[in-house]
Amino acid sequence: MDQFIEGCFSWPSYPATILLILVCGYWCLVMLGALDMDVLDFDLDFDLDADVDASILQVGFIPLKWLNIGSVPTMLWLSVFALTGWMASRLINSPVSHPNLELASDGLAILRDTGIAVFITKCLTQPLRGRFDPKEVNLAKDLIGGNCKVTTSEVTESFGEAEYSTDGAPLKLRVRSEEANLARGDEAVIVGFQREQNVYLIKRAEKGT
Repeated sequence: MDQFIEGCFSWPSYPATILLILVCGYWCLVMLGALDMDVLDFDLDFDLDADVDASILQVGFIPLKWLNIGSVPTMLWLSVFALTGWMASRLINSPVSHPNLELASDGLAILRDTGIAVFITKCLTQPLRGRFDPKEVNLAKDLIGGNCKVTTSEVTESFGEAEYSTDGAPLKLRVRSEEANLARGDEAVIVGFQREQNVYLIKRAEKGT
């Protein structure tokens, strides 16, 4: 056991061990409620328009996005990286561990172990892409078929608003009627959505619906 611990805190495994300890400390603080899980999370969600030159910053983020950094929780990615990096370091370097830093050989070993850890972390986190994205609620397609109530004096082919009831505050919708005009307080059914104008098409609800 003493030999194992000594190897963990010898070169070139020393940096991987320290990183793993820091990650474990983070998760301990999360479990104790001292930190939020998303305290270090960030989002790399951006669009590269073919007609517009991408900024240097966006181009620099592309490799990070490919590695799934920002596509999965940052600390989850870092935890997988720290664990795989430490395991690679111990499995490969255990026969050659030494207490003093040898800059050339240890630097190459650390770069090798880091590369192995990055590749394995990319593979292990790939199935998790998108699993942690916030779910968008009240999409237009989800509202179609639902009922709403007219809130303006009338709803015509070119004017009107209505409210759609939710578990929270009601949604205020811009609505249009392609059939007979509706008046304030009328119940209506959402039958379509015009994305270009961002308006919903409604018709008078039949009694009992």
